[in-house]
Amino acid sequence: MKFLLTVVMFAVMVIAPCSNVWAQQTEATKEAEIPAAVIIGGDSSESTSLNGSVTENRDSLRRRAKMSARGGMIANTAKKYIGVPYRWSGTTASGFDCSGFVMAVYAKSGINIKRLADEQFYSGQRIKKEDLVIGDLVFFETYTSGISHVGIYVGENRFIHSSSSRGVIIDSLDDPYYKVRYRGACRY
Repeated sequence: MKFLLTVVMFAVMVIAPCSNVWAQQTEATKEAEIPAAVIIGGDSSESTSLNGSVTENRDSLRRRAKMSARGGMIANTAKKYIGVPYRWSGTTASGFDCSGFVMAVYAKSGINIKRLADEQFYSGQRIKKEDLVIGDLVFFETYTSGISHVGIYVGENRFIHSSSSRGVIIDSLDDPYYKVRYRGACRY
């Protein structure tokens, strides 16, 4: 059984005024079929976007929603520590080094990871920079050869980390210092 979903153009324009697809349409409404099971939470293998161009299976949608919720929780936890000073080998709110900070934030989110930046890099699932989502780890080669610095991606091309000179802070991946030292990312 399928429900017919009608979206009033006015509502869409208020919600997504920057969408070129909707802005160029002159129809008063846009209709799309969405499987009833998706709407009511039953069993269905796929869902269809309003324009019918994107189809994903339900498991993929659930995985993305769970990843987004988990990433948000990780980022929010990390942001609570902004301003905490840097401390070599630090793993507590009295002072963090970069990997101790990441390990502590992940632990508060129920995820146990290794202690050192290079161990965190090699034990996580590698991902491409363009596939970063909030909560992923980003790695750099800073003071020594190989992976020597880590932070948590917080969206909009920014990451939070414990800087040896500024403590826990948010920086841009486009900052010239970090841009040339970026070595990869991983997900847990």
